[in-house]
Amino acid sequence: MNVDETSTAVLYDTLMIGEFCKKNGIFFVCDCVSSFLADPFDMTECNADVMITGSQKVLACPPGISMIVLSPRGIKRVENSKPKTMYFDIRDALKNQERGQTPFTPAVGILLQINKRLKEIERMGGADVEIARVEAQASDFREKIKDMSFELVSESPANGVTSVRPKNANAYDIFLILKDEYDIWICTNGGKMKNEVFRVGHIGALTHDDNTTLVNAFKDLQRRGIL
Repeated sequence: MNVDETSTAVLYDTLMIGEFCKKNGIFFVCDCVSSFLADPFDMTECNADVMITGSQKVLACPPGISMIVLSPRGIKRVENSKPKTMYFDIRDALKNQERGQTPFTPAVGILLQINKRLKEIERMGGADVEIARVEAQASDFREKIKDMSFELVSESPANGVTSVRPKNANAYDIFLILKDEYDIWICTNGGKMKNEVFRVGHIGALTHDDNTTLVNAFKDLQRRGIL
């Protein structure tokens, strides 16, 4: 399951779902690409068998590296599997890890960046501090727009992103105006929600001042009669 569904910024209840999976003997795989280091997550507490994340998002490194964490049950399942692929054999990856290597040449430059980024997070106080920083960034933004002509899409919002529905304007038009006239980039949505919803991220090297800059642009759009 996707822990944080980014198009709507919904954070799912992994404890509840994990308990359901445990009771029903379901193998529980968590996609934490968007939630890793942005929202609290404990594999043991939620009975997750596999956690998957990537080098982008909160790690703020270039995309190109996927990371898979296995529980003891997950390792056992891998060891008992009979893969029919050469390039996605996790047993081979685990075997190579015993010698500190990967089966094939990885994106070495990105691995070095991940290593440095993790050391930076540790130096700043660890995972809990980083999660709290992202949460504070999200809370600050949501507080600043609460009296504006927007509504939040999610009733259970994730920390890493806020999904916003303008009440009186086209979401994609807002994206274009901010990009072209204010040099501010927010994230569009796709499909049926393209014109209804835009998203604002709270990860990476963002500060409360960045939130203020965006909100001031929103206020200017209100004065211009666009919002």
